[in-house]
Amino acid sequence: MNSLILSQQKLFGLLELDAEGTVLYFKSEGDEGSSGDVAPDITGRNFFSDVAPFKNVEEFHHRLDIFQRGSEPANSFEFDCDYEDEVVPVRVLLARMRERSKPHTTKSMLVHIRKAH
Repeated sequence: MNSLILSQQKLFGLLELDAEGTVLYFKSEGDEGSSGDVAPDITGRNFFSDVAPFKNVEEFHHRLDIFQRGSEPANSFEFDCDYEDEVVPVRVLLARMRERSKPHTTKSMLVHIRKAH
């Protein structure tokens, strides 16, 4: 397990996570002030244990678990990502992905993380 995959970058973009937290899709949006580094391929990795570069990832995980167990199709919240060098306020948008044949079962969720303004 390598919790430092994105250790030198802030995490902004669109992710699709399965119920266990495995990254199914990631599209980086980059940090406006970043050095232009390209995000590594994190598909297939566990977001919470292998990818998320902020120290308060367990609190973030808890917020996503609450959404996953609920029934609302979408939600959003503000969160302060506590990185090693700074705290970055973000806006997190969540959407539930379901199959038509199983409308009450969440297949995965979309997680969009962007800088809060």
